[in-house]
Amino acid sequence: MTMDQETLFTGSKWDILKLLGQKKMSPIELAKKSGTSMANISQQLRFLEMAGIVTSQRISNRDKGQPRILYSLSGNNSFLISVAPGFVNKGLQSLNEREKAILKIWFYEHRDRKYALERAFYSLDKYLPEIEGVGLDSSNGSNGTLTLTVVSNNGLANKGLSDMKIDQPNGQKETVKFKVVKQNELKQPNKYYGIYDPQILFGG
Repeated sequence: MTMDQETLFTGSKWDILKLLGQKKMSPIELAKKSGTSMANISQQLRFLEMAGIVTSQRISNRDKGQPRILYSLSGNNSFLISVAPGFVNKGLQSLNEREKAILKIWFYEHRDRKYALERAFYSLDKYLPEIEGVGLDSSNGSNGTLTLTVVSNNGLANKGLSDMKIDQPNGQKETVKFKVVKQNELKQPNKYYGIYDPQILFGG
């Protein structure tokens, strides 16, 4: 069975994907949270699993009353559409964690700060094997300073990360400060916008 890839990201399927982005769920949970029928959920899950976007896990030693099957996202995927002079294309792309981080920067709501965030993230590239996560403090104001909290349990703090002063294409100047903490020192993770977050430390 074939399906236009675009239809995998609309309607009930999109609602399912957003829910599974939070955690693994059973069809019953998905039906309750999305306010639709089990029959519809089962059909949409079948399409998504055939497309390789979600995967199912059968629970062998389940407790009484617990679900037999849990569904989750199969990995990092993005359906990209480009409509630009000289480059019109669309398609499902598999992402590594670096590419996922860049997309999260592109989706950051403050467009004027994306360039500085990209530059700052690329400066961390050689340290990524030692990094568990990078989050932007949501309390950052509009005073020309961004603070990135870098979570590292592997001694990265001892190497030191220098603050960056960045001249943006629009002429504005931005300062990016780095704060390195261990995972057990990360307080109020939900106050951060997770940029590089393979372990979902910042709440997704």
